[in-house]
Amino acid sequence: MTGALPVVARLWPRFPLLLAALLAAPTPLRSEDHGRSGRGIAAAAPASESEDERPQFLRLSHDDGGRLQSLDTSIVQYHGHAGGGTRRGREAIQVDLVAAVHLGGSDYYETLNRLFTEYDAVLYELVAPPNARVPKPGRKPPGAIGTAQQGLTKLLGLEFQLERVDYAAGNFVHADLSPQQFDAAMAKRGETWWSMFSRLMSESMARAEPGRGGDVGVGDLFGLLFGSEDGRQVRLRRLMAEQFTDMDALTAAFGGEEGSTLITDRNAAALQILRHEMGKGNRHIAIFYGAAHMDDFDRRLRADFGLQPGETLWLEAWDLREPAGRR
Repeated sequence: MTGALPVVARLWPRFPLLLAALLAAPTPLRSEDHGRSGRGIAAAAPASESEDERPQFLRLSHDDGGRLQSLDTSIVQYHGHAGGGTRRGREAIQVDLVAAVHLGGSDYYETLNRLFTEYDAVLYELVAPPNARVPKPGRKPPGAIGTAQQGLTKLLGLEFQLERVDYAAGNFVHADLSPQQFDAAMAKRGETWWSMFSRLMSESMARAEPGRGGDVGVGDLFGLLFGSEDGRQVRLRRLMAEQFTDMDALTAAFGGEEGSTLITDRNAAALQILRHEMGKGNRHIAIFYGAAHMDDFDRRLRADFGLQPGETLWLEAWDLREPAGRR
């Protein structure tokens, strides 16, 4: 066993990005029919000085001593005015990009549920027919991807999004492709699940080159294999969190100029629903999608809707503090 550890340590960098893809949400959730000490909200960050500067949707937070504290997701506020014509007389509108990871701490989802009540509409991702039932907590998720995501909850000591977010809330609006639309979009692009996996594997191997970070020592592997349950969960969360923040890898694998069904086409469907909700008079709208979708949403909100990013609110999704250092 110990003789194999150095080999595993060398191979490890190929795999966390694959796991990160499960959690950062280029993966479609499918319906059942087919100030952070409180682990809550961090201080809002001001708007970027440059309109060309892209907002962040994931970050690793450290304390004043440089010790890793948490993996955070952002809520980025976009502001503009509804309707055409001059700015005078038009109604102000705010669209918030609420970046998500499919697994998180219980406080993280409690905070999201509370914040969602403040919106006129919350557009959410779910590959499902328009009349599908919303996900119900406690149900086994359908499909291999959902099952894999739920299986990681015990491994990481986290909660599963579908079991903690209140999708039955009256202001939640389905904003995604149906299974038939999803399959048709993949066929049109000549995509298969295997081809998408291959793209992600190629990107992960390219980023596993020496000197690019993410190296795992034998000591880390011993901790994962033989440490306490709490310690193992924290170590694994730390290793995976480093991959989460490299969103360029997921964007390169599933986005880019050619785009993909997983990100590009699903985002386009969500923005059609956004236009519909704006047409109904809703002026404070959230788009609740996985973090890997957000760069594309950012570009489209600027170019197609004339919205500009403002303040960023940070939420602690994963506690990465060492067990002995927690309050």
